[in-house]
Amino acid sequence: MFAMQLGLSQYRVLLLIALLGCCCAAMAAGKPPETPEEMHREIIANMPLVEGKLADYVDQVGQRIVRHSDQAGDSFTFTVIDNPDINAFALPDGYVYIHRGLIGYLNSEAQLAAVLAHEIGHVTAGHHARQKRAQTGSKFVAGLLAILTRSMEVGQASALWGASMVSGYGRDMELEADEIGSRYLYKSGYDPQAMIEVITMLKDHERLEKKRALESGREPQTYHGLFATHPRNDQRLREVVSNAGSTPNDMKVEHNVTPFRIATDGMVWGENVATRRLPENVYLNEELAFMITFPKGWQFSEQPPLVNAHNDTGDVKISVTAMNRTRVSPDQFIKQQLGIPLLKQSEPLAQFRLQGHTGLIPGTQGQSDQRLALIYYGYRAFVFRGTLERSADQSLGNRQLMDIIGSFRPVSKHSLQSAETKNIHYVKATKNSTFALLAQHLKLGQYGEDELRIINNYYPVGEPKPGEWIKIIR
Repeated sequence: MFAMQLGLSQYRVLLLIALLGCCCAAMAAGKPPETPEEMHREIIANMPLVEGKLADYVDQVGQRIVRHSDQAGDSFTFTVIDNPDINAFALPDGYVYIHRGLIGYLNSEAQLAAVLAHEIGHVTAGHHARQKRAQTGSKFVAGLLAILTRSMEVGQASALWGASMVSGYGRDMELEADEIGSRYLYKSGYDPQAMIEVITMLKDHERLEKKRALESGREPQTYHGLFATHPRNDQRLREVVSNAGSTPNDMKVEHNVTPFRIATDGMVWGENVATRRLPENVYLNEELAFMITFPKGWQFSEQPPLVNAHNDTGDVKISVTAMNRTRVSPDQFIKQQLGIPLLKQSEPLAQFRLQGHTGLIPGTQGQSDQRLALIYYGYRAFVFRGTLERSADQSLGNRQLMDIIGSFRPVSKHSLQSAETKNIHYVKATKNSTFALLAQHLKLGQYGEDELRIINNYYPVGEPKPGEWIKIIR
């Protein structure tokens, strides 16, 4: 439920409702996505995606690995999901996905290639078909959407889903994907040791997340399946990486730090405010800072006087207007300012710390009564006028009108204005650069120094060298 402020977490809850609604609608229609192609369409239809130079770059790196894989010549699709979590996964038939959040923690093209090669390895080895407890398409998509929204309500479900995927592959399959991926890296000209570098970073992030969770009294959100079964110093992994191929002294393996820096400079860090989407039945007025939720099936439009809405049959309608409030009580405002001397079923309203009044204006000449409500919010008086045609279900219509009025709630302008998207930028360190000072200057919060250290491969100690390119968040 919304209180006086609306932050990103509340947006996630609303987004979750919308996304799961799409999935449930598909299943209710008897057409759950089952094939990899259908699952892919479901994902790209409901998830915000990264496009442009970063997506092109990821595809370029992925296709390079495919050309040196056991399925060279086959079609592979690489998709960057605009989500801040650390995750990557693959579907059969060459559908590979990586979250923007994971890319932000990497430091070279070789590391990006290592992540993609691992997922390609799952595909070429046919691990999905070999899973003993493979999930149905509907369960897969529902679980996936829950993870991508990161709602607190689905935290446990997503953790179970991630654990199911990892245990479904099993330790041996994960190690096989590492072995295959390392071989693909070597054949593509990348250093296979990048696989170890990625795992080290993931373990550093997991360590920080556990620290955060312990101090805030919650469960750690480390439900990514990527390399999740590996301990930090995994001897078996190091052996399979080494067996991928020993690089001759005269052969220069590629890390491609500069192309990676160019492709990721300016990419979004954390939540992308631009991709926040509200369910279709929620109206948000950012200028006047309020929200209204309409019943499913209702249509609304933002037009003078403020917003108009009606049900699917058009026989129940409501309009919302705003006036300057006065110092009198809401019921007296109705009498003095609106010129309505008498209301049936007159009663006060109190919701979200707001005061108001409602009642029915008696119908004339055979017309139905009209629902009227007034709510004081700030310096304004919001007036709701609801009408029902004679043909409408009067009981249902009145309940819906009262639900609409009761859903009116304030939105903190501060929360809307402060929800700004942050981006990754690269700067050269000076002799005075320290991660602590940078985090303080950039106002990155309690764990800002730790985050800067992890994304620059300096966790938990060490400082950047003068002239070194480093990532900052601003």
